[in-house]
Amino acid sequence: MNSITWSDEMGSRSRKAWLLLIKGENIHVFRGENIPSVAAIRGSDFHKNGKWSHNTYRVELADGVRAIAGKEGWETGTFLEGLRAAVRFERAIDRWPDVSEALGVSVAAAMTLLRMWKPVAADKLDVIDVQLEALEEKAPGSESETIIVSFGGPTNASIASGFWKTPKGIPGHDGAEIRLLDPEKGWVKENVTVVGMTGTVLSAVHAAGYHGGYVTVTVAVIPGTEVPKVAAEPPSATIVVNPATSEPTPLQTPATLADLQAKFSRQ
Repeated sequence: MNSITWSDEMGSRSRKAWLLLIKGENIHVFRGENIPSVAAIRGSDFHKNGKWSHNTYRVELADGVRAIAGKEGWETGTFLEGLRAAVRFERAIDRWPDVSEALGVSVAAAMTLLRMWKPVAADKLDVIDVQLEALEEKAPGSESETIIVSFGGPTNASIASGFWKTPKGIPGHDGAEIRLLDPEKGWVKENVTVVGMTGTVLSAVHAAGYHGGYVTVTVAVIPGTEVPKVAAEPPSATIVVNPATSEPTPLQTPATLADLQAKFSRQ
């Protein structure tokens, strides 16, 4: 058996603490009570501190039980952001397979937990699945690719040049980029679109930091759907008539009227 100590004290910004106890494919949300065959409370202490009052629990875990403890995310206040921080997941948790991997259980078990405990988060993950299905229907036989576009921490000069309002390129796909629909509303998911190839925005997360912080936008795109660049046409030659010979004379570079008159006056 294994013993843990856990506090339900909320974090700054009123972020709630949570504790998940996982045994096999069964995930239990600890609510300050014994869980048969999973956890038994050996003791607890109440700490009175106004808004910050909380309980500290000493819990005995049954063999084979894993504990994941965390708080709601700092930026978005969501469980999924907090889960990523708690397990140090390397990427944003935007899809059901990501939740499954972060928790160490099957997708079915992850769905069961969130549909019961965090239905809003579950609904958002379902919407992303629908978006991806619709995206792949636009290019039958193709599979979507998930890409992360990260940027931030600009210099003052970059900010003055419109850093926070200009499009950002999608790595690995020349000519494709993400853009703001309304430059005044910032980098939030509903205000970002994919341009230059078939794609959709899955999430946009802002992190506080230097000169406005950092933004991470996750997109799903269909490789091979990039809009081909149109090659610039070479400048056409300017044809003028030589009054002395009445023959056309091609000029490969632009010339002013004064230049032409001077040229012909010498002939």
